[in-house]
Amino acid sequence: MNARPIVFRLLSQTVRRYHGGEHFKPPTMDELPVPRGSWQAQYDANQKGYNAALIFGVAFTVGTLIIAKTSGLVYLNYSPPKSLD
Repeated sequence: MNARPIVFRLLSQTVRRYHGGEHFKPPTMDELPVPRGSWQAQYDANQKGYNAALIFGVAFTVGTLIIAKTSGLVYLNYSPPKSLD
C-alpha cells in the first residue's frame, strides 16, 4: 500500500481550508476600540502597579539571598575560602 497519495490528499485539503469563505468581511477602522478617559491617569495607575511589583520582586530576592546566606546553604564566592577542604 502506498501512503503517498493519502498524505498528499490530507495536506492539500488542509491548505485549502485557509480561505476566508463567502462570508468573510475584511476588517475596517470602524471596528477598532475608541480610547476613553485620560491617558495620563491610566498611565499613572499602571506605573503604580508596575513599581509595586518591582519593589516586591527586589525585596523578595534580597530577602531570599539573606536567608540562604545566613542559613549556610549557599556560598556567594565573594572572597577566597578559608580552607581548601
